Amino acid sequence: MATWTNKQWGAVIGALVLFSMFLIGFEQTLVVVLFGIIGYFIGKYLDGEIDIEDIRARAQGRRNEM
Repeated sequence: MATWTNKQWGAVIGALVLFSMFLIGFEQTLVVVLFGIIGYFIGKYLDGEIDIEDIRARAQGRRNEM
């Protein structure tokens, strides 16, 4: 089984976004992409891959330095 590279995935996703722009318009496609990105980060959070407290501490300039 062949594994796709990131370049190939990027080309497919780019083509799908462009095709979506022609079908439903730029603004609607932008909303779909935005909600896709939001959903991606929600999924990462639910999988435990994002630590909200670490992000908050970095944003406030307080790192846990030991």
